[in-house]
Amino acid sequence: MPVKLPYYLGCPLWSYREWIGTVFRSHTAAENLLREYSRTFNSVEGNTLFYALPPFATLERWMAESDAQFRFAPKFPKAISHERRLESAEAETDDFLKILETLAHGERLGVSFLQLPPSFNTNHFDTLAKYLKALPADFHFAVEPRHISWYDQADNEKRLDNLLENLGMDKVIFDSRPLFSEPADDDSEGDAMQRKPRVPVRKTALGPHPIVRFVGRNNHDKNKQWIKEWAPVINKWILENKRPYLFAHAADKAQAPYVARALHDQLRKLNPTLPELSEFESDRHQPEKEQEQLDLFS
Repeated sequence: MPVKLPYYLGCPLWSYREWIGTVFRSHTAAENLLREYSRTFNSVEGNTLFYALPPFATLERWMAESDAQFRFAPKFPKAISHERRLESAEAETDDFLKILETLAHGERLGVSFLQLPPSFNTNHFDTLAKYLKALPADFHFAVEPRHISWYDQADNEKRLDNLLENLGMDKVIFDSRPLFSEPADDDSEGDAMQRKPRVPVRKTALGPHPIVRFVGRNNHDKNKQWIKEWAPVINKWILENKRPYLFAHAADKAQAPYVARALHDQLRKLNPTLPELSEFESDRHQPEKEQEQLDLFS
């Protein structure tokens, strides 16, 4: 049975076959990846929706294969955010909201996040405000700004924060500091450095579901500094009865679940009432190696 957590923890995807035999049980069939993923994690980023909306039959299957406490965090389609840039996107938005309604009806809907294009700056504030105010209040939304103008620690940043706070929305905290902390160790990190943004990190919760997207190194020891930094912040939110979302990334997707578990284990050091995550398959086959990973932050 999946453990019950007072916050949401997950990765950017669940359908990664290389986790079979390491994170997932060795006998896991390809069609059962979501079921296996939800044994350990209670949320996932819905990045696939950025590229295309799934058929309703697919949504029904996702809900049937996930645990009752599981929540999807859908990403707004790029047709809305990057192509229409939030203007004249009523039809695309309606289609997306139907997806959210289906997930909500099945009690699997978490926060939905709108990732703004890198060039979408504070000159477009009015467009952003108009779009957000038109969204239904029934669902929970968050915004991920990527242009540096949104982080001026002055009027522009305050204006955005006030808008989101008044609407009951959160601002996605994208922390890629570990990734950029030193030169790449391998090709996957080099590629990630080309794709991932570097934006200032603010540890502020504007709404009830603060979201942290944490991009770790493939070498888990190199994430130690930032994991120790985040644990008391997230624990404070939990103690304040907020329900944070914490999504762990790594340049090598195979390492993302281990980054997530390291974050959770550090949280447990501050809050021993938190349960341990379900065992990874590699815990049984490589106990000594995995114990070293678990002991990194002791």
